[in-house]
Order: sequence, then C-alpha cells, then structure tokens
Amino acid sequence: MEKAQWQEGPRSRRGRRRHQNEEAAFLGIKKDIILTVIVAVFTTYFLSSQWNAPRHEDPNVVSQLGSEDLEYGIAQCALNQQRPVVDMNLASSRLAALSKTGPRTILHNATLVDGDGTVTRDCVIEIQDGIFTRVSKAAIEILKSTSPNDKVIDLKGRIVTPGLVDAHSHVGVRETPQLWATEDVTEISAPVTPWARAIDAFKPHDGAIPVIASGGVTTSLVLTGAKNQISGEGVVVKMKRADSIRGMLLNLTESGGKPQRYLKMAMGENQKRQFEHVSSGPSTRLGESYWFRKAYDNAQRLKREQDRWCEIASTAKGLRSITREYPHSLEWQTLVDVLRGDVRVNVHGYETEDTLAIFDHADEFGFNITALHHALHADLVMDQIKARDIAVVGFSDSWGDKKELYNVSSYFPARVAEYGIPLALTRDHPAEHGQWLVYEAQIAHHFGLNADSAISSIISTPARILGLDNRLGFVRPGYDADFVVWDRHLLQVGATPLEVFIDGNSVARASGSLWQASESVAHVKEAPLSRPRVSPESTCRAGQSDIVIRGLKMSFIGDDGLRIEQPETGNLTLVVRAGRIVCVGESKCDDVAKQAAEDGIPLLDVQDGYTLPGLTIVTRHHGLTEMRQEPSTSDGASVGEEYERPLSSRFGIKFDGVHLKRAYQGGVTRIVTPPLTDGFFHGISALFRSGARSVLDDGAITKPDAALHFTIGHDAKSSKTPSITSQISKLRDLLTADKHIHPVYQSAAKGDIAVVVHTNNKDVIAHMIALKREIGAHIVIMGGSEAHLVATELAEANMPVIVAPFWGCEPLFWDARNCLPGPPLVDQFGPQLLIDAGVKVAISNWDGTNNHIRNSIWEASWVAGPGNRSLALDLVSKNVEDILQLPRSRDFVVYEGDPFNFGARVALIFEEGKVRNCYPDVDGI
Repeated sequence: MEKAQWQEGPRSRRGRRRHQNEEAAFLGIKKDIILTVIVAVFTTYFLSSQWNAPRHEDPNVVSQLGSEDLEYGIAQCALNQQRPVVDMNLASSRLAALSKTGPRTILHNATLVDGDGTVTRDCVIEIQDGIFTRVSKAAIEILKSTSPNDKVIDLKGRIVTPGLVDAHSHVGVRETPQLWATEDVTEISAPVTPWARAIDAFKPHDGAIPVIASGGVTTSLVLTGAKNQISGEGVVVKMKRADSIRGMLLNLTESGGKPQRYLKMAMGENQKRQFEHVSSGPSTRLGESYWFRKAYDNAQRLKREQDRWCEIASTAKGLRSITREYPHSLEWQTLVDVLRGDVRVNVHGYETEDTLAIFDHADEFGFNITALHHALHADLVMDQIKARDIAVVGFSDSWGDKKELYNVSSYFPARVAEYGIPLALTRDHPAEHGQWLVYEAQIAHHFGLNADSAISSIISTPARILGLDNRLGFVRPGYDADFVVWDRHLLQVGATPLEVFIDGNSVARASGSLWQASESVAHVKEAPLSRPRVSPESTCRAGQSDIVIRGLKMSFIGDDGLRIEQPETGNLTLVVRAGRIVCVGESKCDDVAKQAAEDGIPLLDVQDGYTLPGLTIVTRHHGLTEMRQEPSTSDGASVGEEYERPLSSRFGIKFDGVHLKRAYQGGVTRIVTPPLTDGFFHGISALFRSGARSVLDDGAITKPDAALHFTIGHDAKSSKTPSITSQISKLRDLLTADKHIHPVYQSAAKGDIAVVVHTNNKDVIAHMIALKREIGAHIVIMGGSEAHLVATELAEANMPVIVAPFWGCEPLFWDARNCLPGPPLVDQFGPQLLIDAGVKVAISNWDGTNNHIRNSIWEASWVAGPGNRSLALDLVSKNVEDILQLPRSRDFVVYEGDPFNFGARVALIFEEGKVRNCYPDVDGI
C-alpha cells in the first residue's frame, strides 16, 4: 500500500511514531487531525482508568509499560474499530471549499460519453482547481459569465470521456525497456511476502508512464507481481510526469479516516513454475493452498493477540496491568488488516479450481475478496462469483500460451457482464502495452459486450473496484478533472486521444493537424455495432463449388478471382461456377446469375456484404506451437546452427488447435511460419493453408520454401553466435563465402528467395542495408521497431519491412527503445512514417503468446487510417505476397458488415475451388 501509518513495525515506539509521521506527511495526511485523534483516544482511556478506578487499589501496582508504548497500543485499538469508507460526500465538500474567483477551463460543444456510457450532447464542462465544477447544457449562461482569466475551448462536438482507469498494471515496478536492474515487480525470496509494497520500488521516470497516459489512461492501480502466492500491496497513481512518486499519488485520506489499500495474491501456474525446484516453496496447487492457509493462520493468531491486548486495555484494571507492548509483526500485519476488512484483496488466477480454492480460504479465515484478476474461466462459476459480490478484472483477447488461459471464449467479457458481475478490463502492462487499454474494450464490444458496459469496463467499474468511485470514473461536479478528448468514438478502430487531462492539466496533446483531421466525416462519433452471435439459416454448405452470392456492398475480388486495386461498389452479385468466379458486379452479372438459378445453383443472400481475398500473415508459432509454455504442445526449437542442412517448417506444420482455427475463421487463410529456434538461424519457412485438415489436403502447403529466416539481436545469442557481431558476420558468410554449403544460400544471394531478418534495432537494420548494397540479396526486415530512423535509406535500398506488432512500438526490450509511440505524442506510428517514405510495408505478428493474428484486418485499418481500405488490405495480403515473393491468393472471404471495423463477421470462406466454411464459429472450440 501507500506508506500509510496503519502498517505495523518492530521498531521502538519513538522511532515508529517518527516514521509514521513522516509517512503521513508523504501521503498528504494532516498531522494535526491524526494527533487529535490519538490524543482524544488516549485521554478517554486514560481518564476513564483514573476516574473509574477504585480508590482502595494497591498504590504499589504500577504499569511496567512506557507511556509512549501504551499510547501507541491504545491508538491502534481504536483504529482497529475503523474501516476504510468510500465517502460519497467528498465531491460536495470539495465544491463547498472551492474558491469562487479562481481561473476556469470551460469546454463547450462537447459530446460527453460518461463513465457508464451515458451520452450527453452539446455539453458544457467547467473545471477549476483540478476538479470538475459544473457539467450542464446551459452553454449560453456559462459562456456569458466568463472572465479574462478563463480558458474557453470549443470542442466542436468531439467525444469527451472521463480518464480511463486500469485496475491492474505493473508500470513503474516493471520498467520498460526491461532490464535486470529495474525488474522489481515480485519479491521471490519466499512464497508469501505480504510485507512487500509496490510503492517502495516505483520508478516515476519509467518511460511507459507518459506513453500509457497518451492512450487516455489517467489512473492505474500498480500491483506487485504474480510469481508467488501473496506478493504485497499495490499503490494507486495518477499517470503524470513527476520526479517522485509523491507527485503521482492520490490523497486517499482527503475525507479523513483510513485510506483504501490493495493486496495482490495469486494462484495457478506461475507459482508452480517459480517454486518448482525450490524446496521451500510450492510445486503444486496443493502446496499453494497450504502456503495461503499457513500465512492466514499466522495472521489470525496475531490478530487474536492484538484483540486480547485491546480487550485488556479496555478496562481500568486491565489498562493498569498491561506489561507488554501491543502485539505487532512487520511480516503479518498486512494480512491482519485483511482479516479486519481494511484491505481490498485482488486475486490473480485463471482456472475454476483456483477460484474455488481461494473462496474456501476466504471462508475459512473470514476475509472478503474484491476482485478476481484475469480469471478467464470465471464464466464457468459465475453464480458463485456473483453471490459473493466479487468483480472480475480480465482481458478481452489475451489467451492461449499456457493451459490455464487456453480455449477461452471470445464472448467471456460479454457473458460476465450480462450475468451482472462487475467487469473491468486491463492490459496487465507490460504483458500487453498499457497504452491500448481502450483496445480491450473495443474487442470486447466486437464480441458482444454492449457499448455501455464496454465503456464502464475501462472507466467507472475499475474506479469502483478501487473504492475511488467518489472521485474517479465520471465527469461530475466535485470529481477529479481527469478526462480525454477523442478524435472519434472511443470504440471505433483506431480511436486516439487528441488531448489527455489529469487534475485539470494537459499531459498529452496532439498536433493541430490531427485536431483538424478529426473533424472529417470519417472520424465516426457513434459506437460500432457488435458482431452478431446467432448464425442465420442459409443455403451455404461446405463443399459447394457453385454458388451465387447477393447483397454485396463492396468487392476487392475481380472476375478473374484475383485482388483488384480499387474495390467495386454498389449492389453487387458474385457468381461462382465449377470452382471459379465468373462474374462480380451489378447488372453485368444478371445473365449468369439467372442461368445459375435455372441450373439450381444455391443462392446466398448476405447483409452489407464485403468480399476480400483471404489474408496472409507471417507468424512466430502458428502451426508449430499450441501452448508456448507447455513443451509437449510444441514442435520444439532448434539451437539455430543447422547451416549445412537447413530445417524447413513444412515438415512440422500441424493443422489443428485453437490458434489456427480462430485465425482461419477470422479470415486469415494463409500463414507463413518459420522453424522455431532458440538461436540465430531458423531455417526455411513454409506458406500453408490455415484451414487445411492435414498436409494431405489440396494446397495444404502452398509454398514449401517461402523465405529464409534469421534473428539478429539479444534473443539470438548462442554458443556459436554469442554476439550481434558474430550473427551479422555469419549471415554475410552464408550469403557470400559459404553459400556453396547449400543451394538455398545461393538462391538467397541471387534474390530468388527472401532473406527475412527478425530485428528491431536501427543499427542492425542499417547493417542489413549495407549488406544488400554489397551482395544484392532480397533482404526483408521483420519487427522493425526502430526502422523509421532509417526510413529514407530503406526506401533507397528497396528494402521492405514487415512490422510486428502492427503499430511498431512496444519497447519491452533495449533494442526497441526508440520506437514511435504514435498519436498524440507524435503524429505517426513507425509504419505510417515508413509508408510515407516509400518503403513497402506489411504488418504481421511475432507475438510469443500466439493469439492476436485474427485481429490483423483491424490493425491494418488502424495503420492505414479511416476510410483507406485499399491500403489496409494491402498491408495484410498483397504486400506480404510481394515482399516474400509468394503466389497470389485465389481464396476469398465474404463478410457481413465492414471487416475493416468492429462488428463484422465471416459469412463464407472459399478456397481451392470450394466453399470451405459458412458462418464459422468464431472460437473454433
């Protein structure tokens, strides 16, 4: 928790009191109030003991406890009777104390989307001294009363929301780029460390703080980690620049009384892995439960001792007889406070057995749980979660890399919210970059979470979970003036803050050109629709080689079945005969459509239809790994030194598993995956059909030798390539002096097969440009976080870049630290700058968790910008084919709804001359 005076310690009373007073000032606690409380309590007890004590007591019976120790203990007894409260009168008391003459900021002509999704148009928002002071529609009256010191802003109808609240972050304690020196998220010296405090390791200069704020996140609960069972207390911070955490803390005792506090506990696979080979820790869930119970048993014993001390001190006779100080323990006091109800308990866990086990422990020891974090199988035990009034803090699209988050339903957020369980969404920064908290809500809304609940999940619900809904989560008079001005509705693809305010001060603002661009009609001010859940009855059947499709609004497929540069639009019909497209268009297709009807060919009517080629994506694991953290589900990784006989992934591809199914049923029909390696050299990638049943299917392996892959960087260091120098030298040798050792290197040297170099660092990229100039090989950069720094040189060298992740910036590691965070901090993402410089760009996925590939069309649309569908489609199809010299796709996918935005669904997938799937189940479970 924040360094609060309620924390016990083993030091001398004089030292403890001095320490507490220092920490009280640290949190902004008014010392005169605290001292008044202590003096009043002590005086009451002391005078009671003097006035009510029998006069005939033995005058020789004198307490052996010093006055300071006695005073401290009595004060603790009084505090034990208090609980933290959410003062819903805080806003009104703030307004009553407000100066009426201070300068104001007045926003008018705003479209307010409040923290619960409520929309108020033509709204006026007044701010003074860091709080909202008025929210109304009376624009004329307010604007008439302005003074020369007031700042008046016309938002011209733009969307305004309260600041986003992330209820689960590790910003500041897991600094990026991640280095050993700054990794302070979990104290793993023991399975149980409730004494640990995130505030003690928080780094206010973490470069992620302003970047996360630029995404609209104004408040974060920074938690300790999940590698042990009880990892310690979290701290709530405002996401603003400061030289000390003191400048980022909220005053949690503004209303007096005890502050809100937050404990992190965890169950599941992380703890098993951490202590598997440690004799003093758990290696099974059985052991995890023991450590929980042992910890709370110790805390319960201490609590009983404290209660007995206070019971004795509550009588005159007892007070005079006390000979020992108030029981205390730095190790267990936090858990005692949990048992007293002073701490909000946040539990990390995924599986139902973890959830039910922690419920058992809570019942045994009598404590409450505030929120289950992650909990991606909570939809299986919702009745028990709701009965306990517990919230869920989860993800909308983070699943698959280990057993406990495998086979998670895409409709998980919608199911939880529809059941009446409070739902907050998180990014778990830096597990997923905290800048894109809104993306979690967007994806959840796509998969059925209604717009109001999606907005609540990242604003008002997390504020309530933190016990701060009396000041955060809404634009209301008296609340903290944390708010965001958006360029479009925040649930639209690519929604970006134009300006972010914390406590009434701007912490991030976009350039004037981005403000101006947001006035275009392409920046939609309404929420998109959710994807329909129920599949309609239709004549579409897998295996059909003849079909007529009506109701198409746009088609990127021409009469020859190939991609066309500019889409055809209108009320279109598409006719397939004998496995080939024979017509796409309006009236020109009437005759062939009529003939098809006469021949009894099935007719499929779609709503708001779009036809696109199947997407082609380069990935790290698809087809080779199902659960990254379960070795038995993976093809296995080489050491990266098989130069004489390069490995080919064509021999390892498996056509099953959830990852391939979800990618395929999301419209990704072709995938390129290289062999797995722990070193420098991957081998030869294969292009394969994601929807094939096995390697025996027609066209299952579309191109067995798609590209030659190498990784250059820290991850590629091994015994034979222990340095980046040795890696670059080895690549040069393979393409020059040693190219004779295998024909693939000769082909690569001539440019007949692409050489894909996975790297992010701009200097490594510069070395690759120099290598291409020297030998002429077709070298492709994949990753490219810092590629924008050599954009001109890349364009001059005709060297393409496959950007991964799509926005080109997730500076987890040192080699990517100079990536561009995008608007509003800078005008463009890295890929956008590369495109403008003339570099051929595609986007793909190199995520180790293996799950985001089906989102590629949205991410391409995000990069391309509103309305630029042709470029968006190129980024995930044609450009990938051009860069890797792959054959053109003849697959096509029909969508209902605009696939470049949220809310569309796949209606039909056509490959290898046949309909392969109709209205596929989105999860493929």
